[in-house]
Amino acid sequence: MMKNLQKVLIIDDDAGILFLHEIIVREAGLHPKPRKFSNAEEALELLKAEDKPGNSALIFLDINMPIMDGWEFLEELSSTIRESDIKVIMVTSSLDKRDRERSKRFKMVIDFWEKPMDEAQVKSLIKKLEN
Repeated sequence: MMKNLQKVLIIDDDAGILFLHEIIVREAGLHPKPRKFSNAEEALELLKAEDKPGNSALIFLDINMPIMDGWEFLEELSSTIRESDIKVIMVTSSLDKRDRERSKRFKMVIDFWEKPMDEAQVKSLIKKLEN
């Protein structure tokens, strides 16, 4: 597990993707117990409840989801989280360049990946975050 990375959250409404991404996160050595959420609102409530100095989280976030989509999640997260260090990677099946550009408006978004992510991407991410 990476030092200083307390939580990894995987937020996606597709159960198969949640399962696959959990395995990839663990096997790449990013985190032994990533938290999975099919509902972005539930993940947001957890992050709000644990918003304090020293807390950190890396979130793999889908865009197109029912109830609360990835954009709504980012808007709410940006306006409510004050203390925690949160980084987000958008992981989506969207090939729309406007989505990639829109993601750049959120300072917590550090990358934009096509679904499904793979172990090589996660290992590269680990190196990037360690530097």
